[in-house]
Amino acid sequence: MNKYTKYLVLKSAIEELFGSDSWYALKESNHVPTWRKYAVKTLKAIQVSISESVDVCDTEWRQEIDKLLAAGIKRIEGDKAIDEIIATLAGTLIRVSFTQIGLMPNRKGSSKSVNLRKESWRLNCFRSVIYTQNIKQKEHQFWSKQQQEIGFDAQCDLYYKYIKSKSCTLYSEWCKDIVKF
Repeated sequence: MNKYTKYLVLKSAIEELFGSDSWYALKESNHVPTWRKYAVKTLKAIQVSISESVDVCDTEWRQEIDKLLAAGIKRIEGDKAIDEIIATLAGTLIRVSFTQIGLMPNRKGSSKSVNLRKESWRLNCFRSVIYTQNIKQKEHQFWSKQQQEIGFDAQCDLYYKYIKSKSCTLYSEWCKDIVKF
């Protein structure tokens, strides 16, 4: 066991993104280029995901996100140690997360303590975030949750019964009438 074993949560998250090869590459690694590769790949995946998944946003928001991710990537490419890479990744993700919520607060240099009262953290003065689901997305979510709960085979059996019923309702609605989920 080496000192980088402590990063299990990060390694696990990267495995969820990129598969088991990434886990094994980072498992007991103290190889800076390997950590740099996966940290940069993570930020690039976020950039692609935002580009492909965010349907409605203003140009300035998209440019700010791109700027934050590009700065993180550039810094990671220059980081000399694994701890620096992880710190840069964490700092970049904090900035991106708050920008996605509405804005990244900038209290740098302020000596006043910031509390966690909700008035201090309402970050929608520039823009508001709205999460929506269309019917297809709701059906996909239902399908995924149902499969986790009852398993693939049981779900296939149930879906076959749905098809056989020739129901005009959505699969999720049909299931609610047939079985409680």
